[in-house]
Amino acid sequence: MKRRMVVLLVDALGWNLASAAPGFAAPLEHRRKLDTVLGFSSGALPTLFTGRMPCEHGRFLMYRRRSADSPFRGFGALRALPKRLQSSGMLSRALTRLVRRRGVRGYFNLYEVPRPILAEFDLAERADVFSPGGLPLPSLWDTLEKSGVPWAHRDWRTPEQDNLAWLERELESTEFLFVYTADLDAQLHHEGSRGSGVRESLSRYDAVVGRLTERAKRSGEDLWIYLLSDHGMVDVARTEDVMARLAGLAVGWPRDYVAFFDSTMARFWWRRRAARESVRAALEGAPGRWLDAGDLDREGTRFADAAYGEDLFLLDPGVLMVPSFMGTSPLAAMHGYDPSHPDMAALLWSNRPIPREVGHLRDVRGFLESELDALTGSAA
Repeated sequence: MKRRMVVLLVDALGWNLASAAPGFAAPLEHRRKLDTVLGFSSGALPTLFTGRMPCEHGRFLMYRRRSADSPFRGFGALRALPKRLQSSGMLSRALTRLVRRRGVRGYFNLYEVPRPILAEFDLAERADVFSPGGLPLPSLWDTLEKSGVPWAHRDWRTPEQDNLAWLERELESTEFLFVYTADLDAQLHHEGSRGSGVRESLSRYDAVVGRLTERAKRSGEDLWIYLLSDHGMVDVARTEDVMARLAGLAVGWPRDYVAFFDSTMARFWWRRRAARESVRAALEGAPGRWLDAGDLDREGTRFADAAYGEDLFLLDPGVLMVPSFMGTSPLAAMHGYDPSHPDMAALLWSNRPIPREVGHLRDVRGFLESELDALTGSAA
């Protein structure tokens, strides 16, 4: 009997969201809740693919402190442009093309980062994390490349509709198929966990799992299906203007300190000790907490070179930073909160048994590679 593996990775398909949908993906009866990592997909996906934590594979957040060969080198000169030009779509598109020409192959977005401030930063994801050799440590993709098993994948570069159609079309010709989609993530940001579009997305994934299962039954094929996610999503209850809390201080960025304002996290590199004292005092009473060394060690996000921040302030779950460098408008749901929040949990569901010890994103690579060994062993 022919055996094949299909992995469908749905960004932001949280355990609670999927479990609350009646009958969702019913053929996948083996289910594990997965703890995620602190931060966003920029750290979660490399952890899934390598089986290592961010401090080991080096990917935590999209933006890190600048290096000598930062793709944003020279962008400081943009401060000479009028403000309206600095924020123009035409300039953003031109800068994005320039960054690509400078060798960045991974996913990035300039978002609302003030264009001259980009010179202070770097992109962690230079290479394609979905390809062999795309991460500084061996990954699932490297294992597949060496396995001799015919495999193929689709990712964020192509639309979800095309990816799902491709999956069903390619099923008979490839032994290992992997599809990643971020459409649900975008839908959740837009309308929250109770949105009609979110329900439609869940119905679409459920239908794909159902069709794959029925097709395998008709053909007599042994199809191993794995539904996977990288994190969940928390509905936004309120917003917080962190930048406004800092605006009236005698110290400011980037003169006295460098700051990056993510959707749920403010990160700081200090030029003056007084700046640190002033900023920390200004954020007293804000809905969040400073992450200490123990927090960072526990989450695998402590970097000796402070590449992602010397001090990090994390907002409480459900609180969204508005404005931030990620956007200036409120959203309905967000991730990037404390991984212990119930809605942040990811999932791994399958029609194959999943060992009890699989309970974190870092466990997924080893499990899938053991399944790949079983697949090739049975084929032999």
